[in-house]
Amino acid sequence: MRVYLLSAGIARLADEMVGLALVLFVLARTGNLALAGAVVAAYTVPSIVSGPLLGAWLDRTRRPLVALAGNQFLLAATTVGLLAAVGRSPSVVVLGLAFLAGTTLPMTSGGFTSLLPRLAGGPEDLLRATAADALLFNAAALGGPALTGVLAAVVGGVNAVVAIGVLALVAGLCALALRVPPHQAVEHPPLRQAIREGVRHLATTPPLRGATLTTVLGHGAIGLLATAIPVRATELGHPEGAAGFVWAAMEVGCVVSLLSLRRHLPRWRPEHVVFATVAASGLALATWPLAPDLGVLLGLGLLVGLAQGPTLTSIITARQRYTPPSLLGQVSTTGASLKIGAFAVGAAVGGALHDTSAVFLLAAATQVVATALGLAASAARTAPSASRGGRP
Repeated sequence: MRVYLLSAGIARLADEMVGLALVLFVLARTGNLALAGAVVAAYTVPSIVSGPLLGAWLDRTRRPLVALAGNQFLLAATTVGLLAAVGRSPSVVVLGLAFLAGTTLPMTSGGFTSLLPRLAGGPEDLLRATAADALLFNAAALGGPALTGVLAAVVGGVNAVVAIGVLALVAGLCALALRVPPHQAVEHPPLRQAIREGVRHLATTPPLRGATLTTVLGHGAIGLLATAIPVRATELGHPEGAAGFVWAAMEVGCVVSLLSLRRHLPRWRPEHVVFATVAASGLALATWPLAPDLGVLLGLGLLVGLAQGPTLTSIITARQRYTPPSLLGQVSTTGASLKIGAFAVGAAVGGALHDTSAVFLLAAATQVVATALGLAASAARTAPSASRGGRP
């Protein structure tokens, strides 16, 4: 688990830097806000298609680390291309490089997480490992934007992109050092059939379907903020890199909230926790247009994080609880790819809108609507638990 946390943590830190770093880098080189949003979207969109395929393959391969490391090496290589292309080559080249980097993106989140049942011992160990993995996500999400903001402010946005490439290279090497127990000997259906079964399971298991729908739409709302926060930072009289500290404040809230509540989370059904936290974060986001200065915005970002804290742990727990082990890799990467795709759409929409207050309110409303739709999607009937050691 120590090697897992090291390799997954570095990989996720690099990934969490990408969104803000690309926005700041593109704005510095071109001043084109729409292109900045489009580059973030291009980086995240391909995972919508690649996630189910990669997950189905991950459920059966004996060498998952090849894909996990390959994803990081690909990110390192494409950062070199982006450094050379942004502001100097046609936009289609820049978007193509970002698209290429994003094809294996689900491996950074769902790919690593799907290994937890094989690395953990019994059900209690799995619960602890899941909580540690969620904290790792939050720590990376805290450190990524903050590190990007500091690098952009001190040494420039170019060096923030360089740092992503270095971290991705190190993460790939660490992933190759990880030792994962093999899958249990089971007969797998053909790959196309496995993809259909995984998607069908995700779509027809009510609590998993509802929780997934809520987190996907909720992550789309977060994508709206990708370009809005840097612009609001400048509106408040600060450099665009100050946006990193707003993201960091949100993640501090997430970490504090999760540390405070993680012992109590097993008392509630995970999908119910997802619905409550996403709705609460939407209500907190609605206060952002009222912030008169950066200090208040940081405080409101902390409030959003406090509301969001248990969301990630709960959606991971829902996947484990309602999914058989033979489909867990695919369900994990498919869920991750849908969230990433929604973030891409949000980033593109946010980049096209220039009224930051309207973007903040739209993000807040999307979170609330996401909760309502998730509740409706999960209300059809109750599916039995299909995971190891899960409560019904």
